[in-house]
Amino acid sequence: MIPAPTNTRTSITAALGIRGWSHLDAVILAALATEAPLLLIGPHGTGKSQLIESVAGALGLEFRHYNSALLNYDDIIGIPMPTEDGASLHFIKSPGTIWNANFVFLDEISRCRADLQNKLFPIIHEKKVVGIQLEDLLHRWAAMNPPAPEEIDSAADGHYIGSEPLDPALTDRFPFILPVPTWAELNREDQRELVSWRNGADAEAAAEALDLVGLVEATAALIEDLEDEFSDWLPDYIVSLVDGLEKNDLPQSPRRARMIARSLVAVHAARMALEADAEEDVEGSVQIAVSYSLPQTATDTPPSIVKVIAIHKQSWAMIEHMGDERWQQVMEEEDPAKRVALADELEFDDENLSRLITQTLSSEDSDPRQVGLAVAMFLKYSDNRELDPSAFEPLAQLSHHILEPRVIKYNMQQNSPEANTWEEIIAWLDAQINRTDSPVFRLQRNYVLYGFPEFWRRDNWKVMLKQFTEDLATFGITEEQD
Repeated sequence: MIPAPTNTRTSITAALGIRGWSHLDAVILAALATEAPLLLIGPHGTGKSQLIESVAGALGLEFRHYNSALLNYDDIIGIPMPTEDGASLHFIKSPGTIWNANFVFLDEISRCRADLQNKLFPIIHEKKVVGIQLEDLLHRWAAMNPPAPEEIDSAADGHYIGSEPLDPALTDRFPFILPVPTWAELNREDQRELVSWRNGADAEAAAEALDLVGLVEATAALIEDLEDEFSDWLPDYIVSLVDGLEKNDLPQSPRRARMIARSLVAVHAARMALEADAEEDVEGSVQIAVSYSLPQTATDTPPSIVKVIAIHKQSWAMIEHMGDERWQQVMEEEDPAKRVALADELEFDDENLSRLITQTLSSEDSDPRQVGLAVAMFLKYSDNRELDPSAFEPLAQLSHHILEPRVIKYNMQQNSPEANTWEEIIAWLDAQINRTDSPVFRLQRNYVLYGFPEFWRRDNWKVMLKQFTEDLATFGITEEQD
C-alpha cells in the first residue's frame, strides 16, 4: 500500500467518514475530475460502497447502485417496447433505470454474468447503452472482492468463491484500479476512529465542510496546463515504463499506455488541489498514478507493488538523465546487480552509486536476494567507496546476518517439509568438504543457514543459492579470486 502523504491539506475520504484511505485521495479526485471509470478491490466490509455513495452524495448527483451479481439488462435500460407505428423501440423507465443517472455504481462486478459484462463495456467506456449516448452520465465506478485463484474450491482460507477475474477487455476500461485497505492495514488511530461512537457525528460535520465540487473543478482546471508542461518528457517516460512493465511480465495495451499518461497528469493536478506542497513533487505523483493504474491488480495474482515502483523508478531515472550516455547505458541494464556494477565500472561518483544501490535494495521484493545483494555490494564497496548513509546503513544491516553468523536452535518435526529441507542442506554441506577454506564457500554456507527455515519456506534454497553465487561473481567475488 502506498503511504499517505505527510502534508495533506484536505482528505476527501476522511471527510466522508472513511478511515485509513488518505493515500487514495488524489486518485479518487483525479478520477472525478477526468470522469474516468474507477474500480475498487477489497474484502467485504472495507467501505467500498460507503465511499462511492458518500462521494455521489457530496457531489449532489443522481445516483444508481446496481448489484451486478443479481443484475438483468432490463434493470438498467428498462423494458423495451415498440412505438405505435412499430418503426422503433422506446423504453419503459423506472426510478432505477440508468437514463437520468449522473453516477453509476456497479457493485460485485466480478460476480456479473459474462454476457452482461459484455453489455457493460459501452456504459463504462463510452457512456452508451444500445448505441444511445447517456447525456447525463458522468461517473462509472465499480467494486469487487479479490478474485479467487482457480485451484481454490472452498472459502475456508478466506478466498471469495464466485468472485471471478474480469474479462481483460473490461478491466482495461478502468483507468484507475484501487486495492482498498483491510482492517490489518489500518493504523491504530484509524482503527480507533473507525469504531468510535463520535465518528458518525464528526464525519457528518466534516462532510458538510468538504467542498468536493470545488476540488473537482480546481483539479480539472489544472489538467490542461499540466499536459502542456509535461509534454517534453511524458511520452519518453510512458514508452520506457510500458517497455519495463512488458519485460517484467506485466504487458499493457496501447489503450492502457494512453490511460496511464492521462492519469498521471490528473493525479498530479489532484495532489496540487489537495496538498500545500505537492506542486514540485511530480515524481511522487507519477509513482502514485502508476501504482493504481495497472489492470493486473484486478487478477488473482496482483503484481508486487515493490516491483511496480522499481520499474517506475528506473523509467524516471531514464528521463531524468536523458542525453547522458552513461546513465542511459546503466538504466538499460535490466538486472539490478549488473546495473550497479556497470555504474561502478563507468566511474559514477559516490553519490550516484549510492542512489543506485538504494534503489536496488528497495526494489527487490525477494528477501533472500535482497540479503544476498547487500552482502555482495557491502564487500565490494565498504572499503573503497564513500557511500551515503542511505546506502551504507542498509547494506551493513542486511549483510551482517551473513558476515557475522550466530548459533541458533530450532526444533522441527520429523518428515516435515522443513526437516526435508534441512536434510538437503546437510547433504550439500557434506559435499563441500574440499571447499571449507574457501571464503566464497563460507559466504554460501552462512547464507543458506541464515535462510533456514524462514526464507526456504517461500523460496527454493538451491535456486537462491545459485542467484547469490552469481551476484557475488557480478561484483568480482569468485572462487578464482580466493
